Amino acid sequence: MAREPDTRTALITGAGSGIGAATARRFAAEGFAVVCADIDPASAEHVATQIAATGSRALAIEADIADEAAVADMVGRALDWSGRLDAVAANAGTMIEGGILSLSLDDWTRALTVNATGAFLTARAVLPHLIETKGALVFTCSTVALAGMRGVAAYSASKGAVAALTRQLAADFAEHDVRVNAVAPGAVRTPLSESQFRARAENDEAVEALLSQVISRYPLSRWGQPEEIAEAILFLATDRSHWITGQILPIEGGLLQIR
Repeated sequence: MAREPDTRTALITGAGSGIGAATARRFAAEGFAVVCADIDPASAEHVATQIAATGSRALAIEADIADEAAVADMVGRALDWSGRLDAVAANAGTMIEGGILSLSLDDWTRALTVNATGAFLTARAVLPHLIETKGALVFTCSTVALAGMRGVAAYSASKGAVAALTRQLAADFAEHDVRVNAVAPGAVRTPLSESQFRARAENDEAVEALLSQVISRYPLSRWGQPEEIAEAILFLATDRSHWITGQILPIEGGLLQIR
């Protein structure tokens, strides 16, 4: 496709499913050209094709955010295609379960590498281009970065690093009018979250019991939807929130706020 430098462009990592896919579709509906990056190229291509079918511009890129060269290639290809970056939703990540006494060093390292180092590599690659457009960077964090939850030591630590990085980058880049924020979702029903519960259950009935147990802790008594997180990411990435930076926005059905 020909480059259209005047079109606002959003780069979404982890765009192949769940929150990332919903975010890519939401930015496209807002008029952005969208770069759909994912470690699974078929999933990225599927979402980009869906977006293109609506008349919006979309590009699919295979990218492993834990690989420095892959991140550089992702950003380079996005710029070759669109000429600019106005918004980046750094959504890609991995969930590693286990308390600290059961975690292997490999599991710990994997969580930190993908979630924390992946956020660092993505931010370092895109921020020079966001300076040019006075754009915005939004990380996908987690409620476990704000409050403890049993059995997710590595995931919690890695998302805590993302929360700290969000605040630090907001301070460092405010002088360039680049805003950096994060969303902190609670339990969101995605293919990934369902697969994790299925791995722990013997049958569909047991899966539903586990899902109900999780949601029983939420005052609003339901799962979050990917589209609800996408709406918040769009808000934080556009001029609707132009005086907001350094914030970690909980989107969690009242879990952390109502006791």
